[in-house]
Amino acid sequence: MGNFFQCLGRTPFASLLAALMVIIGTCVFCGTSFQALQLIIVGVFNNLFRFNLNWLEVLQVLFVVIGVVMGLFAIILLIFGFLATGSTRNNIYSGPKCIMGGRITAALFMLISYVLTLGWLALMAVGMVSVTVYASVDSICTNEIYGKRAEELVTYCFNLTRFGVYREEQNSDSVCDYANLRALCNKVTEAGPLFCVAFGATVLVVVGMVHFLITLAANYTRIKISRELTEYRDAVEMEELELHSTEKKDPPPYRDASDS
Repeated sequence: MGNFFQCLGRTPFASLLAALMVIIGTCVFCGTSFQALQLIIVGVFNNLFRFNLNWLEVLQVLFVVIGVVMGLFAIILLIFGFLATGSTRNNIYSGPKCIMGGRITAALFMLISYVLTLGWLALMAVGMVSVTVYASVDSICTNEIYGKRAEELVTYCFNLTRFGVYREEQNSDSVCDYANLRALCNKVTEAGPLFCVAFGATVLVVVGMVHFLITLAANYTRIKISRELTEYRDAVEMEELELHSTEKKDPPPYRDASDS
């Protein structure tokens, strides 16, 4: 039972929680964003508007790279959390050089985490834009397309110029056929919830990164004062040993010969 509690004392629950949030959020974000972009790129832009967006295809690959990098970084931070928690910290960061190395490592991880947090805040802003565009297009589909028959939409066209997108090629920024309009709305309805889930995942990752920043700052402080605490503990133990040895070496109390 004692080993169980010692194991709990060496477990960095804050870092563990942050790692779970970052890994889960990153996996969900990469999966949903990849699938949503696939629906929009192939199902909408390539098939309906007849033009290619190569930068969106590059963005799909980038999301996979982001997922791998963030997963590895979260695992590294979790390992550092284990090393800087409880008695493990006292064993690893005991010497002056080890303590300095631990402080430098914690400071470096804090800097990287801060930069990554800013990057995820930017992704969260992009996700919010995607959700807003989805809500706008879904409202257009609900009010102008889904509730009407084909005869009522003979002269109707869905135009990208509503959103400030202009194309030089003729008829490449609009969809007018009723079947294509229905296909457009179906693809948007299918991809929209994925964008919403991806946005929620970015929020989860940002919260996890903030947790990592807090734990790294706490670990930096603990490693910084671990040397002073170790020296103080050693001094107290040495003093206790000296007191015990002095008590054992003291001569017996003086006895007068007349007492015998």
